[in-house]
Amino acid sequence: MQQNRLNFHPILYKENTRAFLDDVVPHEVSHLLTWILFGKVQPHGKEWQSIMIHVFGRKPDPTHQFDIKGVTRSFHYRCECDSYALSTRRHNNILRGAQYKCRKCSAPLRMTKEAEAER
Repeated sequence: MQQNRLNFHPILYKENTRAFLDDVVPHEVSHLLTWILFGKVQPHGKEWQSIMIHVFGRKPDPTHQFDIKGVTRSFHYRCECDSYALSTRRHNNILRGAQYKCRKCSAPLRMTKEAEAER
């Protein structure tokens, strides 16, 4: 945001061109405009929603429905009762010191040997 620059995933764009042009580009440009006009506010808050509606005439939907299995990577974690596939973002947050807990057993999530090997 600070660089006034947007990046788009080329494979997702190629696989979902119409949705990108209709929804993703307005969504991301609205984030940029929100940052420029209002500074640091809630990512999908009233300012962003207003720009989506009044500037782009689009429904302010914060999520997409793209099939991302072919372009994402997951990292394997465990707690005391289950295993989880965490996103790259959450994995990197953990590497920087964040902690995530299981919602069922409240135990901290720990990297499996597979996740350790992927580091």
